[in-house]
Amino acid sequence: MILHRLLIAVIRLGIAAAFLILLVEVGYVLLGGADRHVWDLSSYRDHSAGAEIVVTGWGDKWKSASTHTLLVLALAYGGALLVGYIWGVLAARWRRMGGKYLLSAIFSAFAAVPPFWFAIAVAIFSYFSWQRPGFADDWVVDQGPDVLSWWNAAVVALPAMAAATGWQIRAVAEVLEKEAGLPYVRGLFYSGYSDENIFYGNVFRRSLPDLVALIDSTLPFLLGCIIYVEWAFRYAGIGRLFVEGVRQGIYEDILMGGVWMAIVVCIARFCREVIAGLLKKS
Repeated sequence: MILHRLLIAVIRLGIAAAFLILLVEVGYVLLGGADRHVWDLSSYRDHSAGAEIVVTGWGDKWKSASTHTLLVLALAYGGALLVGYIWGVLAARWRRMGGKYLLSAIFSAFAAVPPFWFAIAVAIFSYFSWQRPGFADDWVVDQGPDVLSWWNAAVVALPAMAAATGWQIRAVAEVLEKEAGLPYVRGLFYSGYSDENIFYGNVFRRSLPDLVALIDSTLPFLLGCIIYVEWAFRYAGIGRLFVEGVRQGIYEDILMGGVWMAIVVCIARFCREVIAGLLKKS
């Protein structure tokens, strides 16, 4: 089963990479009128120095951008899953009081709060109008623990995590509420079982496969948010690399960012399918 899901994950990644190459070719050559084809190795240049290269220099750029974005993704995705599942279970317990709307509204409101997005707009304006870099480029820690990098990553991750957490709470609560509405639950209640025993001993346990299926649902949305926020704050991650690559027509940055995101999504889906398969067999 694991080998089967791994083969499917590789096929998905190949399809995503091929589609990305086709999209870049159509967008820049057919529609944009560029004379540089994606499959032509001479189209890949070191734009900072103006010298033509093939692969040299990709490794350091890939490693640096991936490290920065993985830190943001770990904070945003980990926070969304942790809080989303815990509060989602709590929201299902409070289903008679509309718990899923009450608890998810806190994060949804923060994700859409005007002051935060106004701060992002100011960051973009300050860069293009005054040529001031974002907060991530202001200071470099030379000694001691690099707490600043964690702080910068947390600021980038926070809005994406908030929006994803609100969705995760509602999705988890809806799965549990659907299971709690089945006839056997009422039968157990009339038989004398307590609400807590019914919920955790039956409803939650029987809903585990469906809950596992929600693990990677927010990941594409998170990556989309991270791309935008990284670019807005000049954070040196995959998102900024990808957006700048699209704006300047740098094929290697577009392909690097797109394939990186496809790899993350395929790995997450592979893990989810394996865990769901093992749960069904058990």
